[in-house]
Amino acid sequence: MHTSSEISEAQDLQRLRQGDTQALRRLFDRHYPLLLGDIYAYLPDEDTCKDLAQEVFVELWRKREELDIHTSLRAYLRRAAVNRALNRIKSNRRTMLDDTADRQDQADTSQLDIDQKQEQERLETILHQAIGQLPEKCRLVFSLSRFEHMSHREIAEQLGISTKTIENQITKAMRLLREAMLEHRYLSPVVIWVLKWWGQG
Repeated sequence: MHTSSEISEAQDLQRLRQGDTQALRRLFDRHYPLLLGDIYAYLPDEDTCKDLAQEVFVELWRKREELDIHTSLRAYLRRAAVNRALNRIKSNRRTMLDDTADRQDQADTSQLDIDQKQEQERLETILHQAIGQLPEKCRLVFSLSRFEHMSHREIAEQLGISTKTIENQITKAMRLLREAMLEHRYLSPVVIWVLKWWGQG
């Protein structure tokens, strides 16, 4: 059984194939913060992460009519992001490695990929746990804003409260989430970075 989020994403993918730029924007808002974390594990430089993550979406748009995604869109975009990070690393090398070194590098890359995936999963789990611990109204408003991509006015109309209350609840949610994430700073700087990105919405 598919969740409403999965159905919404499938609809956005279909609209993307038809050239809908708004669908691209929704997919970008949903996945861009996570791609920053994917790339950061390989290239810990914010500007490079932003450049490569944006390139992934440029390529997604360029190939929109021929997209053939057999896994989830999350997995598809993550693989594309990691490939770009690895290609950037290779392009920056000043010397070529011999065949033995190449095989060792591939083994190291595979382990790094596993470690990065595990850290990403921990990050996502902790974020969702922190969201789940928000006060009920705060959690509802935050989820409608960040996951359903509803405007403050749309949320206010649906819940029958003022837009000012919506703004206050989202501000409160961001403060509580940042406080919760401070307990997990060992994960990586991306924890606070993702929250900073969300806070700009």
